[in-house]
Amino acid sequence: MAKPDSAAARARAAQFNAGLIEAAIQRHVDHRANTLIPEASVRYSLGAGGRGLGEYRADFVMVTRAGYATELEVKISLADWRKDLSKPKWVGMPAWITRFVYVVPEHLGIPEWVPAAAGVWHVRARRPDYASWSGPTRPDSFEIVVARAPHVLGREKLPAAVLGKWHKNLYYRYWEQRMDAQRRIPRHIREGAAS
Repeated sequence: MAKPDSAAARARAAQFNAGLIEAAIQRHVDHRANTLIPEASVRYSLGAGGRGLGEYRADFVMVTRAGYATELEVKISLADWRKDLSKPKWVGMPAWITRFVYVVPEHLGIPEWVPAAAGVWHVRARRPDYASWSGPTRPDSFEIVVARAPHVLGREKLPAAVLGKWHKNLYYRYWEQRMDAQRRIPRHIREGAAS
C-alpha cells in the first residue's frame, strides 16, 4: 500500500504539463514592462575567437524595456531538468542573456545540481489543500512563486537584430496559426458568415 504522501505527490505531478506552466508564465510576466517571446530561436556568433555560429533556442525570453534578456526554461520533471545541464548553452550561452530562470512545478524543489546562477520559479496550484482536492482544471488555476532569484550573468543588451528576428517569427507564427484555425472551420460556415 502506498504512503499517503507519495500518492499526494503523484497527484500533484500528474496535474502539471508544459502548457499549464506556459500559461502561468504568461500571467506572471508584467507585459507592460517586458516583452515575452515564446520559442525564441536564433543563430549567433560564438565570440571573437572565430568559433563560428551557434544555434540558440529558449522556451521563452523575457526582454525588458531597457533591452536586457532573461531566458525562461520550462521543465516538468527532474529527468528533463537534469538533461538540460548537458546542453551546449551552458558552455556557449550568448552574452546578451543577462539572467537565466528555470520554471518548474513546485514539487520538484531546487535540486543541488542546479547551477547557482540559475533562478528558479515554482509553479503551484492556487489552492494549497492538495489532500482534499482533485486538482485544477483551468490554466488560470496556477501561479508562480519566485523560489530563487537569478544571478546577473552579463550586462550586454539584446541586439536589435535578434529582437527583430523574434518579432518577425512571431508575426509569421501568428498568421500560420490563424490560417490553420480558419481551415478547420467547415467551408459552409466560413462562406455563410461572409455573406
